[in-house]
Amino acid sequence: MNSPAPSRAHTTTRPATGVEHAMRAEPAKGAERTTTAEPEAGAEPEAGAEPADVAELADLAGLPPGPLTAAELAAAVPNPAGRLRYRRIWHGMYRREDQPDDLRLRSEALARTWPEGVLRGRSAALLWGDDTAPADAQPEIWLPSTRRSCPGRVYRYGSMPSSAVTEIAGLRVTTPLRTCRDLAGDVSFEDAVLSVERLCAMVPELPGQLRGAADHPVGRGATTFRAVIRAAEPRSGSAASTRARLELAAAGCGTFGHGHTVRMGHYTVELPLADPMARCVVFTPGGGPLARGRSAERYRVRLQRAGWTVIDVRGPAARTATATPGARIAPDMAVSSSAPVPYAPMETGVSGATCHRAAAVLQSRWPSTEVRFPVRDDGAADPHGMWSGGGW
Repeated sequence: MNSPAPSRAHTTTRPATGVEHAMRAEPAKGAERTTTAEPEAGAEPEAGAEPADVAELADLAGLPPGPLTAAELAAAVPNPAGRLRYRRIWHGMYRREDQPDDLRLRSEALARTWPEGVLRGRSAALLWGDDTAPADAQPEIWLPSTRRSCPGRVYRYGSMPSSAVTEIAGLRVTTPLRTCRDLAGDVSFEDAVLSVERLCAMVPELPGQLRGAADHPVGRGATTFRAVIRAAEPRSGSAASTRARLELAAAGCGTFGHGHTVRMGHYTVELPLADPMARCVVFTPGGGPLARGRSAERYRVRLQRAGWTVIDVRGPAARTATATPGARIAPDMAVSSSAPVPYAPMETGVSGATCHRAAAVLQSRWPSTEVRFPVRDDGAADPHGMWSGGGW
């Protein structure tokens, strides 16, 4: 049976039920008001006001967590004072005050509101382990028939085969494959790639399913879905690294990828994002440990002395370009005074041109990005990028 459509509360015409009835205390007409009426569940207390029975309130650990409907809250917490510890999520749904009002809680509340629905999109991805959703993402649900939309919630309608539905902790959600398909059609290309990569890391069987879907795409949005699958790289070490890779690919700059390794003395290290042909490596925040815990600065200097250009992506992203992609960057740009004196690769060389263009593309989005070119006083002794110098 379908749940009734959400509607506005009309407190002047409908009878009080559940938690609202239990929490009202109106004095008789003409009688002097001697006590303060209890507020409704979820009402924020006035600034500086303290409940009279604050000493009698139960500990939060003893109160049931939300989301709870008004009837469930009234039954679970019969003491009106205890209900002061709850806050309203939306009409008829409450959370305990110590619970974060985030996408996970709101997704669960939406599933409780519409038990015949199926959580999809950002909500389903979050339950499968994707933590890349923006802070202001709204919960999403698929419903078998149309309902009146409500602020802060996303309703979708249409066909949903039973093979695309499963359960997580008692909540009906779309399968990982269907979730990836929905995200490819709903969010930006970059965000969809990030979510697909994260889901592949959390669901072992998903990469194989995606490869099969990419080989035989069908239905509306199949072209976009296939493009997202082909752009995803499960070896990416962080969201920032993926964004940098996609930015470089969109600009047609080199063949940057993940998983490349180089030999440094007695150690083989994996570069976070690199183009071995151009001998250019890009470091981003959250890219993982560097060189088995050794000094990150020494790691970069070794790469410079081996003939690599090192680009450190730093600072917040900014869509206002500070450098035109492909423009020439001064050799000493953003290089610390303690670093060896760099030199600019030859403009006519493919490797040098790729490094300059990559630096320009990344600085256009992350203006604080630091660029370090190979040092002048120590040439590249290994043309294949395999450092064979002394130990650390």
